[in-house]
Amino acid sequence: MDYSELIINCMKGKIGEYLVTDVNGEILFRNSVEKFSDDQWNAWAEFHLGDMSKINKEMVWEISDRRSRSYFRVLTVPTEAEGQKLLVHHIYNTSDYANLLREVSGYSKEWRELSKMQTTVLERLSGDYNDCMVVIMESLDIDSAVLYIEREKFVESYVMEKGDKDSSLQRIDKDKWPSGKKGSRRFLPGFGTKGFICYVSEKTVGGTRYALFINDDDTESEEPFQMQYNVIRLFIENCIMREQIVYESEHDQLTGLSNKGKYMSMMEDFFPNCKSLAVYNMDVNYLKRTNDTYGHEAGDALIVKSAKSLLMVEKEKVRGFRMGGDEFMLIAWDLSGEEAEKLKEEWEKALAELNSIPGEMECVIACGLAYGEGDFDIKELLKLADERMYENKAAIKKARGDDPNAR
Repeated sequence: MDYSELIINCMKGKIGEYLVTDVNGEILFRNSVEKFSDDQWNAWAEFHLGDMSKINKEMVWEISDRRSRSYFRVLTVPTEAEGQKLLVHHIYNTSDYANLLREVSGYSKEWRELSKMQTTVLERLSGDYNDCMVVIMESLDIDSAVLYIEREKFVESYVMEKGDKDSSLQRIDKDKWPSGKKGSRRFLPGFGTKGFICYVSEKTVGGTRYALFINDDDTESEEPFQMQYNVIRLFIENCIMREQIVYESEHDQLTGLSNKGKYMSMMEDFFPNCKSLAVYNMDVNYLKRTNDTYGHEAGDALIVKSAKSLLMVEKEKVRGFRMGGDEFMLIAWDLSGEEAEKLKEEWEKALAELNSIPGEMECVIACGLAYGEGDFDIKELLKLADERMYENKAAIKKARGDDPNAR
């Protein structure tokens, strides 16, 4: 029997593998375009078609051969020739198409995950660096991440490991800044031989330099995380810009000290809950005389120098404030009375060091210290520190042979 005309009539020019079988499944013809064996075909046909004598209309079915990673689409058409009932099968290899769909599906999944990440970022965009680290860990699904933020005197590093709920804040010297090109691998200070991938390399926003390093045992490069790159940069830079805005709103522009607004906020929400409080009320002597004699630029220089003496002793539990004009406040919390006295001595040494610089105007500051612990009364501490400051101001002027009331 000539099967060519039969196939042409049934398949109308389709390309691919052709098989002609009788209703018992016996192969009568095949053009052997595909590499599967007759035995494989018989197994597939038996599974998908069952009793072929009952097939009385066209059928479309699919074969998935996972061992060879091959996929086929099959069209089975019942027909008759020379009085014999036959089945003509057209088998078309869809492996490339199936693999493409799988890749597209993978990309779709990545895009869905990116979209989910973007939504999470937008929900937490007003958060801080800890929120940023949580999003980075969850979105990249990595083992650990380290975010470096450069400060004036040191570098802060926010560290988070898989399973952590919050990041930990550490400080390193500025000369240990971890330079590296994007995608490069290196060891980071404090992490031994644990290798990290440079994910964001030394970017700067608003004058603040930052870098992000990631670690994952299953990944050797940053390529699997490229889709999230811009979103993560957006989050980090938003945190930095928000921090800068908050900093500007809470700090005095001339001196860099915290301003009166920040002082009032901490007086209301923070200081009352401390175990102890040391209040140093300060006032610059001879500011009016300096302004009148040398001009306001000289007066501003005196104010800046006064502020520097406070900044030199600022630390984790010590903060300086400019209250306005020539009035300053240094407040320390959760320290002993002895530590409070030592802090005053430390500040006096800092001021003396500044005054030892040749060619600069002497800065004289009166200071009154009041200390309380346990159930202390903040108003009483402030009043006492103010009284002691005025006593010290008068004593300084008297010792220098000046009128105690002179400004």
